Amino acid sequence: MGHGSRRRTLRFHAALLASKMTMAALRVARRAGGQLPGVVAESICPGFLGQLEQPKQMVMVTGTNGKTTTTNLIADLLVANGREVVTNRKGGNVAAGIASTLIRNATLTGRPRCETAVLELDERSARLVFPHITPDVLTITNLYRDTFTRNAHVWYVFDILSQAIPGESRLVLNADDLISARLAPENTHRSYYAIGRLPEDGAEREGIVSDLPACPDCGGHLTYEYVHLGHIGRATCDCCGRTNPAPQFELVDVDREASMITVREQGDVPSEQRYRISAGSITDLYNLLAAIGTARLLGLEPAEIARALEGGVGVVACRYSEVEARGRRLVRIASKGENGMACSRGFANIKREPGSKAVVLMLEDYYLAKDPTSTEFIGWLYETDFEYLNDPSIKQVVITGVRSEDMLLRVLLAGVDPQRVTCARDGLEAARVVDWRGTDAVFYSHAIHNEHVAEESREALRRLIEDEGEVA
Repeated sequence: MGHGSRRRTLRFHAALLASKMTMAALRVARRAGGQLPGVVAESICPGFLGQLEQPKQMVMVTGTNGKTTTTNLIADLLVANGREVVTNRKGGNVAAGIASTLIRNATLTGRPRCETAVLELDERSARLVFPHITPDVLTITNLYRDTFTRNAHVWYVFDILSQAIPGESRLVLNADDLISARLAPENTHRSYYAIGRLPEDGAEREGIVSDLPACPDCGGHLTYEYVHLGHIGRATCDCCGRTNPAPQFELVDVDREASMITVREQGDVPSEQRYRISAGSITDLYNLLAAIGTARLLGLEPAEIARALEGGVGVVACRYSEVEARGRRLVRIASKGENGMACSRGFANIKREPGSKAVVLMLEDYYLAKDPTSTEFIGWLYETDFEYLNDPSIKQVVITGVRSEDMLLRVLLAGVDPQRVTCARDGLEAARVVDWRGTDAVFYSHAIHNEHVAEESREALRRLIEDEGEVA
């Protein structure tokens, strides 16, 4: 089990002390080293995680996309309501990172300081973590195609996760995802969340690649009532009748003008509550809804959650950030690197934004691009819907990075007019060549690891715009 006192060996205490000393050394050196203390502990005491006493309340979040944002939202909602929480916001989501976070929360005797842990968990690390930790609540955002070189195929990840999930954990699942909603079928402690039909929804699966081309039970044809993104929506199998589970938490209305959503909660007495949103893309809505549902199961009242969201809890700035320069919007939208679905949703959101736009693409992995010995799998570009950029409202596409020629080819194959495409060596050159005068907004679509590069470019662009205004 995941809680309570555990039998500890002398080797465990030596490992805990060594990992604490490692953590102190990292602080002195001003290094992050989020996973290193856990690596040290495990190398001294194999099975260290299984001997470490866990907080009384353990919450974990996993899934292909959105787990970082959802984890942060859950933790922030709890903290805003007076709970003391430990989370791996700066740690790591694999086994060593989980261990490092719990070591940071532990005293020298191994007792947890905070009684609640909210931890992001890499899907493939579940088989290494769950033998030692049984989360009280396990929230799963979705499952669809991810970085090919790391996660191969969605059903490969599904099998790993489904076999590892503890039967005692309460699952919070996305009812609109007929893949992840089927995880660990023997586990009966299940709550579901879903988003009702939205005005922009269609009735066909979106995207070049579909991870759910047929019924996952019998292989029959799926008829969709509506689709939010990719294969995620409400569907029914024409052959066996398989359909989405009934949600306990359902987002039933989005008021984008007022930046509010309405969530209906099923129970003995069904109720509705309005909540403020800080970002309104479909992925942001799913992340927030998952966090709201999890927070409710952890004991927060709807009014407490609403107050926290009104008070500033929301999507972290590294994923979505907007500034203004002389009336023009300069927006950063981050997506998971080498992930066709995440990038496609970013492009779709940009296309739907009002006014004329320029788009700066910074999608290659920063660390792979820096390493001359590395090779980035560019096949993911052909699983990404660059066709969204072939829209009359997008006046210019600027491509940056050492692999810009690969991306240029993909953009041209998507039908984007070559006259609207510009290549730049780096972010600073992108700021100089982007045609901000001819557009209402400039959007930076960047990989998560490129946040600092995108911010440097956007700041340079902001200064250019502001300086020209002063001269005028």
